[in-house]
Formats: sequence, C-alpha cells, structure tokens
Amino acid sequence: MNTYMQDKIEENRLNKLYNSDSLLQSPMQTVMIDNALILPDMHRLGGGVVDDRGRFVEESAYQYDGINLWGGAYEVQEQETEVFQETVIFIGQIFGHWGNFLFDCLARLWYAISENKPYRLAYCSMQGEEGILKKQRYCEVLELLEIYPDRLIEIRKPARFSSVIIPGLSVFPGTFYTKEFQTVFDKAIFNANKSYNGEYYQKIYFTRTQMKACKELGENRIEDIFRKMGFKVIAPEKLTVTEQICLVNHCSVLASIEGTTSHNIMFAQDHIKQLLLRKQNYINTRQVQFDKLRRIEPQYIDVYYEPFQTFPLNHDAGPFWVGITTSMKKWLKEQSIQRNLKDCLIDSACWGWNAIIYLMKCFYYKYVLKY
Repeated sequence: MNTYMQDKIEENRLNKLYNSDSLLQSPMQTVMIDNALILPDMHRLGGGVVDDRGRFVEESAYQYDGINLWGGAYEVQEQETEVFQETVIFIGQIFGHWGNFLFDCLARLWYAISENKPYRLAYCSMQGEEGILKKQRYCEVLELLEIYPDRLIEIRKPARFSSVIIPGLSVFPGTFYTKEFQTVFDKAIFNANKSYNGEYYQKIYFTRTQMKACKELGENRIEDIFRKMGFKVIAPEKLTVTEQICLVNHCSVLASIEGTTSHNIMFAQDHIKQLLLRKQNYINTRQVQFDKLRRIEPQYIDVYYEPFQTFPLNHDAGPFWVGITTSMKKWLKEQSIQRNLKDCLIDSACWGWNAIIYLMKCFYYKYVLKY
C-alpha cells in the first residue's frame, strides 16, 4: 500500500489496520425471542428488542466489545403497543446516509438473503427519517437483494410480535467483518449486472462537486486533473444504483475523495486499483474494512488543508478544504504528470480564493450554525 500522507503517526496506524487480521471466522449466529417487543428509535441510543420480561436484548443493539452505537430500552405504556401475530426478522436501525447505509444498515441482512424463509423484516428508522426505505436509492438496493417493500415493517411505535429473529452483526466499525457481509454485496452486483446494458469505463473518478450539500471546498481543481489523466468524471448521485454498481464493478481504477463515495468499492471486483484522496486527518475504519473485503491495497493521498485545530468539526460535518497539496504534487510527479507554469499559477489563485471562503465557512459553522 502506497501512502502520501503528512502525519506519519496516522500513516503508521493506517498501515497497521490494513495489516491486521479482522476477518471473523466463527459461524454467524441468530437469536429468537418469543413474545418480543420492538421499540422504535429514540434519540439513537434507544430502540431495539425487549423480551416478555421487559429486559433489553443486547443482541439487537448495534454494539460490540463494549461499544454501543445504537440501541437500548426505555419505558412504554402497554396501550401504546401494536400487536402482530407473526414472526419477523429484526434488521436494526436504518438511516439515510449512503455510506453508513452500505456499512451499518446492511449488517444483519445476510440472514434474510441466505435463509429461504417468508418472514417480514422489521426495522427502526432514525427519528425524523420515517419512510426512509421507500426512497428510491435505498429501495433499489433492497430490490437488487430481492427484498421488496411489502416484506418490510417500519417500527414507528412499540410493536409486539409472536417471535423476533435477531441475526448477528456481520460487520462492526473498526473491529471485524465477515464473509457473510460480502455475500450481500455480491448478490446485489449479480442482479445489477443482469439488467445493465450501458457503457463501461476503465478509469473512474467519483466527484462530489455536484452534490447539493457539497462540504468539500476546492475539489474542482482535483477533478480537472483526473479528467486530463483520462478518468471518466462521474457524479454517482446522478446515477441509478444499478448503474453505479455496474460501473464500479467493471472499472480497473476508482478514484475519489475518501468517504461515502469511496465506500462504493464494495461493488468492485477484487484487487482493482483505488485512489483515496484524504479530505481530513482522520482514519475511516469503515473504508479499511471495505478494502480488505475486496482485497484492495489503495493509494492514500492527502489533499486536505487544516489550518485550524478545531476544524473540521468532525469527520462528517466539515467544513473540508482540499486542493493540490504537497502530497498530491508528489503523487503527480511519480505518475509522470507534468504541470506547467500556468497550472501552478491557477493553483495559487484557487488556493488564495478558497482560503478566504474557508475562513467564512469556519465563521459560519461556529457562530451561525453553532455546532
């Protein structure tokens, strides 16, 4: 794995993650709870399955080794509870973020696609995101897995079922992944390829510049460089899920800013080349696990500027400032990409303009949005 990183401590940590063995070998397990109550999401840390004695079923939480990212019991009135005389499969919390959906929200689906059982799938939407699986992008993923809307039950109020089957987690951030997790993506790829009849490209650059809520300032300049290098520049959000899957599955090189767009590597074939452009000094452990499942050793290239210690606010909120950094210039030189005086002058002008905008964004985040 080649890295072009500024922070050598983080570089060493990243290499250790890629060299570690986090593939879980033990067989996947399921738990069945009779007369179980499913609680809807309550501010992320509340929700999940409760048994008939009122005890929270830990297997229904999104947790591992003492780390709980979602799930927990809270009091409800029995008269508020819906009753269903059926057995369901509990697939956990679902929320509307593409990268997290691919990783966190599909962690229990291995059971639903591997077992030929007619049970419906119960899930908890994050508060404020009711009906999330009816949205086109997420609905299309499930249909590629041969899971259709009439098989889904969204838990919006406490619901008691004859039995609830809880599949074990097939992946967890920064800790483990399983072959069962990969089978979910393999099935989606297989079904997508059956229906796609469009063009393919060997070298693809997934850009974020066309997103409505683009948080990366300065990517346009990077995009231009990859376009001149022969990459097909594509805004993945403009594609259907089937198109997105098939393009990734048939390319030999995938480049993008690290994050949601780079997580699409799970739809690639094994051992392709991936270029990850780091927009911040942060290690995305989900990306590491995606890459390891696809047997990919990516190239990491720092393209971020972080002049202030308190920004970006976190790995998701931003603001992010990217551009033609020293690390990027080193990588370009090793690719024998010549950049003339005009290129350097444009880079300098863009840097100065983006520095002003970045200052304004930081002020806006701190004093207007008040994160």
